[in-house]
Order: sequence, then structure tokens, then C-alpha cells
Amino acid sequence: MTDTVDVDPLADEILTLKFAVKDINSILGLLGTLPFVQSVGLINAIQAQCNPQVDALKANNEPQTATA
Repeated sequence: MTDTVDVDPLADEILTLKFAVKDINSILGLLGTLPFVQSVGLINAIQAQCNPQVDALKANNEPQTATA
């Protein structure tokens, strides 16, 4: 008798989600309550994808200075 393991054929596909910054921070907060070894990979992946976007938002919201 052999045991079969069902593998989700979509498991490695990439999805795009859109959340407000406050929602991302809530998700990270929830992940932070888990043991480090369980959450660190996902926290790092979220931060890696969000940091460039947050930096761009900050740059776009900085006051423009006029130069003469």
C-alpha cells in the first residue's frame, strides 16, 4: 500500500494582491505573533516587495523644491 500526497498544481504560481499600507502593517503584526522560524520567511518576502513601493510613494509625496 502506498500513500499518495496531493500536490496543489497552483502552489508555485505568483498572484498579485493589493492592500492598503495599514492592512499590510496589520498582516505583519499578526505574523509577528507567530514563532520566528514560522514567520520570518513570509515577513521578509512581504517587506522585500513592499519596501521599493513605499520608497516610491514617499519620494512622490516629498515637497518639490524650486531651483533657479
